[in-house]
Amino acid sequence: MTWEELVAANPEVIRRTLPLVPWRIELLWRLDLPVRRVAVRELEWLFDLPLWQRDGVRFQVSPRQVRTNPERFPDHYRRVMESDLEYPIHLVEHNGRLVVLDGFHRLLKASVLGLAEIDAMVLSQADLRSVCADGR
Repeated sequence: MTWEELVAANPEVIRRTLPLVPWRIELLWRLDLPVRRVAVRELEWLFDLPLWQRDGVRFQVSPRQVRTNPERFPDHYRRVMESDLEYPIHLVEHNGRLVVLDGFHRLLKASVLGLAEIDAMVLSQADLRSVCADGR
């Protein structure tokens, strides 16, 4: 699937909410940005996005569904609970709100555990461009 096909396959709610630019995870993980504490509650609105796949079909399951009904989504719940909170999540401001680029499983784990805050690196728009495959 090409990048353009993946973007087109995204539900409208995701296209409106997240920056759909072709960032590369390995470049994101190399960033050396300050880590700050961010309120988990500030990001929980993102749990309604259908981010995860089910039965090989993308964009079927939201983090909130996994939290509410973990026995229905055991693979996703296992990934959430096995995620490592030692690593900060990556955020960027998009349309006036902080959104997650990388770390939805860790964010959901923090929420499930009742943590008030989570470590995060907040990217600037220049940082985001620097981790894009094409420099967008």
